[in-house]
Amino acid sequence: MKTYAVFMFIALTSISNAQSPDKVYVCSPCGYECDLKEYKTMGSCSSCGMTYVEKKTVNFDNITFAQMCERVMKNKGILLLDVRSDGEFTGESTSVNSFGHIKGAVNINVTDLPSRLEELAPYKDKEIIVYCSHSHRSPRAAYMLTTNGFRNVSNVSGGVSILERDFGENSCLTEIFVRH
Repeated sequence: MKTYAVFMFIALTSISNAQSPDKVYVCSPCGYECDLKEYKTMGSCSSCGMTYVEKKTVNFDNITFAQMCERVMKNKGILLLDVRSDGEFTGESTSVNSFGHIKGAVNINVTDLPSRLEELAPYKDKEIIVYCSHSHRSPRAAYMLTTNGFRNVSNVSGGVSILERDFGENSCLTEIFVRH
């Protein structure tokens, strides 16, 4: 009888944890509007297909290019992580507009990031700013980094595709951005 009682307690606890009114779920960060919706139960996003995650596990900031520039000018030790393809990063891609890249950025395609996290281990306690072209891959990368122990990660909202339109011409942009 004790075994049955323990089993029932564990089963009921598991069920209540999965449907806990205290838990809030969000779409696994993908950079689309669905990232902003909250859910009370686990599931998958009907917009992008990503699995919901607990909101409390999304531990990165979304920043603007102006904020990124400010941080980079104050701290030259920041790791700038471009998570686009090699061709987008270098400007050699002919299939998509590459826009340009930030000087000194490290390029690791988001699809390769899981197998290359060890390369970034020296930055676990340092500031990392992640960007891509439209801010759809970089939130996934930022989430992956924070769930793997990286403590100070930010995502640049909008990506380099909106850089000139929203940020304009200024000394920071001239100093750190390479146009393709």
